[in-house]
Amino acid sequence: MWLNNLNELYLILGVFIFCVLFVGGISIYVCNSLKRIEKIRKFSDYRAVLEYHLEKAYDMIHKEHILTYSLDAFRIDDKDYDKISSEFVRLVQKFVGPMLLGEFIELYGDEDTFVFNLLEFFSSKYEGDEIREAAMEQITEADIDEQVKF
Repeated sequence: MWLNNLNELYLILGVFIFCVLFVGGISIYVCNSLKRIEKIRKFSDYRAVLEYHLEKAYDMIHKEHILTYSLDAFRIDDKDYDKISSEFVRLVQKFVGPMLLGEFIELYGDEDTFVFNLLEFFSSKYEGDEIREAAMEQITEADIDEQVKF
């Protein structure tokens, strides 16, 4: 009889532990789902914060590395471009800090996707460099004027 009560106690304890783990697992899953949904809803807020830091980092990189190439109307060679773009990514990551970096990586799914988006921003800004375009136009106009003189 005493052994029977002990077996019943173990059975009840086992069912209780299973229920606690099951309810806890479901609670964690629901909380994570709600967290993801909230991030998607506030994507424009996240994007605004990220955009601020992207612009700030690009301005610094542009002044330090790209401006001299732009004024001379030269394109950066591939090796320097890779180095500068990697520095841009590191600078953005420093600006957003570890907490927001984790949030952005979670928002974009993984670090590779986040870095890809940073590099895409950098590429589009570099390709639309107005200073380099203006310098190219001046060089082209000067070449045309020289040819007209001859």
